Amino acid sequence: MLGCLSRSTLRQLGHRPTFRADLPTTPPRTMDLMDGRAPLEQDPTDPKPPRALGRIGNALALTIGGCAALMALCMIAIAVFGQMGLGRVGAGLTGGGLLLVSAPLIALTFSRPLAKGLLLLAMTALAVFAGWLCFWPQGAASPSPAAQAAVIAFAALLLFRVYLARRGRGGNPRTG
Repeated sequence: MLGCLSRSTLRQLGHRPTFRADLPTTPPRTMDLMDGRAPLEQDPTDPKPPRALGRIGNALALTIGGCAALMALCMIAIAVFGQMGLGRVGAGLTGGGLLLVSAPLIALTFSRPLAKGLLLLAMTALAVFAGWLCFWPQGAASPSPAAQAAVIAFAALLLFRVYLARRGRGGNPRTG
């Protein structure tokens, strides 16, 4: 019996359909959607997540990225202007690395392609720095072969990921 009623009539009666069979088979009329309210239930075949989750995710990424950037700037300022003798270079490098990693989180809120580019830059810098630490000749300590293999694997996986991303674009200017 409920299948023959329109959505506006069901809404007026306060009925919320729970089964697919209860939904009317006819598409909604434009007059039903003109009141500006959201539909009663989200279509399960719709691949887009609700907008509220995207906004919460953007706010969370911006908050975490902003806190990490603020902490990185404080570490750099302490390394530059502080009265520390030992660890000045380490604090500066740690602050710079943290600033480099926080940049994609901040940019994610505004532009997804920019965030992807900054993330690629951060990962490339991490791979180069890890390679420098593992393969630069050091007098006192030498890295283990497992650490060197891990650095080589990370760099190879990063290059393979960039290759796959560039190959998928092809030569079509419309796909970017």
